[in-house]
Amino acid sequence: MKQLFILFTFISLQVHGQYIWINEFMSKNENSITDEDNEYNDWIELHNSHNETINLNNYSLSDNEDELNKWQLPNITIAPQSSLLIFASGKDRVSSTELHTNFKISSEGESLYLSNAEEILIDYISAVNLGEDDSFGRLPDGSNNLIHLEYPSPGNSNNNTSQIIFSKHAGFYNQTFNLNIQSLLGDTIYYTLDGSIPTMNSDVFTDSIFIYNRNSQPNYFSEFSTSPSQTQISYKAWESPSSQLDKANIVRCVSYKSGITTSKVYTKTYFVDEEINTKYKLPVVSLVTDGGNLFANDSGIYVPGIHFNADNPEWTGNYFKSGRDWEIPVHIEYFDEQGDLGFTQNAGLRIHGGKTRQAAQKSLRLYARNEYGKKHFNYPLFPQKENGEYKRFLLRTTMGSWADESIIKDVLAHDIASDLDLDCQDYQPVIVFINGEYWGIHTLRDRIDENYISYLHGIDKDSIDLIGGNHTIVTAGTNNHYINLLAFIEENALSESFNYEYVCTQIDIDNFIDYQISELFFANQDWPTNNMKLWRPQTQEGKWRWIFYDLDAGLGDSQYNMLNHATKNDESITWPNSPRSTFLFRHLLENQYFTQKFINRYAEILNGYFTSTSMLIKVQNIKELYADEIPSHILRWNYPYSYSRWEFDIEESLASFLEKRPCNVSSNIANFFDLANFDFDCSSILDYTNLILAPNPNAGNFFIFNDSNETIRGDLHISNTQGKIVHSINHLYLNAYEKISINLSELSNGIYMLNYSGNLFSEQHKFIKIN
Repeated sequence: MKQLFILFTFISLQVHGQYIWINEFMSKNENSITDEDNEYNDWIELHNSHNETINLNNYSLSDNEDELNKWQLPNITIAPQSSLLIFASGKDRVSSTELHTNFKISSEGESLYLSNAEEILIDYISAVNLGEDDSFGRLPDGSNNLIHLEYPSPGNSNNNTSQIIFSKHAGFYNQTFNLNIQSLLGDTIYYTLDGSIPTMNSDVFTDSIFIYNRNSQPNYFSEFSTSPSQTQISYKAWESPSSQLDKANIVRCVSYKSGITTSKVYTKTYFVDEEINTKYKLPVVSLVTDGGNLFANDSGIYVPGIHFNADNPEWTGNYFKSGRDWEIPVHIEYFDEQGDLGFTQNAGLRIHGGKTRQAAQKSLRLYARNEYGKKHFNYPLFPQKENGEYKRFLLRTTMGSWADESIIKDVLAHDIASDLDLDCQDYQPVIVFINGEYWGIHTLRDRIDENYISYLHGIDKDSIDLIGGNHTIVTAGTNNHYINLLAFIEENALSESFNYEYVCTQIDIDNFIDYQISELFFANQDWPTNNMKLWRPQTQEGKWRWIFYDLDAGLGDSQYNMLNHATKNDESITWPNSPRSTFLFRHLLENQYFTQKFINRYAEILNGYFTSTSMLIKVQNIKELYADEIPSHILRWNYPYSYSRWEFDIEESLASFLEKRPCNVSSNIANFFDLANFDFDCSSILDYTNLILAPNPNAGNFFIFNDSNETIRGDLHISNTQGKIVHSINHLYLNAYEKISINLSELSNGIYMLNYSGNLFSEQHKFIKIN
């Protein structure tokens, strides 16, 4: 387990008579202190623990143990019991009013080394991963105790801190323990165990807090009704959990002296279970806030509350309120798959989404702000991305899918389309606890805003136009450019090459085609009136690009003709395909070159990116990613209805859609564009070679081999000559040229029938079992 954010004994290389220490450092200075150039740079603080002045001439600092004299200090002294600030900026200055090393410190963590004038290593600090404005150092000054310092003090003593330290770091434990807490200044500590903010009216910490397995305790927060009744809304309504839920210990504490707070509020989450090290296969997110912020009738953001109107149950309730007035303070701790603490910080929390706000389990939006302590979440939230800095992110509900309980529909569509020329949302399923109670699976997603565009494309977030609602909703910048473009198209026929070529200078035509094809293929029936966002850099050459998101209404009807849907021009329609929403695509199809480019690209995608084999592999992989946690999630929400229902919806809805959709799309394209030939051979999908069963006869040990270049999916049943099924494998996936071994050696000798039944083909094989 990582030893971040806790007090521990530092084993150092301490030479006899050592008095100069690396006392504190910061590797991601955002707001702490500026140098003489008014820039925020890394910094290192040295401390003299001696009672005499020490000359630092030819002392060296380095971030490389093989080059200890990387940067040498000048002829400068440091007074007794005093500190010296050095900027680790890479500017290499020794003659100015400030000292600057010739190296910087990696915020991901790298060791620091201090050598004396005799080139003897006298101090070092091992690599530590720090967030923005976090410092790490010795407390007290010049001691062997190294700690994550809550209040950076560059150039000043670390001793004047009201920091509270804990005997155990937040995280996973398989045995009970007593938690000890200490104020370094000896102030009185008050604490709570229910998520509320501690005050002088809270319990006083005197001895220790017993941390134990709370799973058998009665459910509390999960018993608050978070939706109207099922008869009033279209999404899953709240039900009381069907069993006792997993629970964690939440400890919040603060110190007081003479009636005045002397520390910040500390929040720690402790999980205790004998099986904890293998219990959760997904990252765990602990959210802690005063219960009233979520569940109070007048102000709780998670309940129907006083703003619910029974005459309009699907669009009213506290959870439909938005804006800063409905953002609550929350503490978040993120534990990775190994149980290590990834990050912890205070943040803002809002309910996120549209109509899904009525569902029992809500989507949540997290905000990093300076007022909460940090302006970013400094952590690589998504394994698919290298980015490690986020302003906002989502914890998306599992209850958004239309007409099925698969949970993975939107994630699956994004994963399949991820290699196209699209801006997609990445994903990471996580397990959420709220105030120590199990809240089930959520999917961590990007929040689509100017910050998302900025890190994805390396563009200044203040130089972006980001619009939605078919240009009526402005998230960033303005919609003026797009309105002018639509006016041009209205007045200039795109069948003319000159006009079409101009439009191609205003939109990223390749991105638009990939975007349209993806929405059409997945049959998103809550589009294009809804779920359309696009952006452009505010430059003369800046082109509009479309963002792929929210496919909860897709992957339903594999035969649905989305080309007709996306070219509708009926003024009486306001949703889902109003004339304004289909305007651009309809007019672009007037151009012969665009039409041919669109058809060719669709064929290329069907033949390369959206093959049945590749898509079914993604179904299988994502299903496995969520599968272990589904039973616990069902106990929490009674959703999905059952594990078998979850599997059925994935196999018979999503996987079946993906198997059938390419052929149906091919037919739709040929009919819509009146094509004699379309460069996609639908028959190849159906042309599976036979499964091979070998050896035959056998002693009950044999294998089934998929002798084709396609992934197949279906149910396998083995029966005796009387028709009695003796062995079954439901939802069997076999990738191309893959085999599965079967052991039925306990069967009696005789003749048996193996029946394979899939959506696209079925086969039967007879085999003989002998000793």
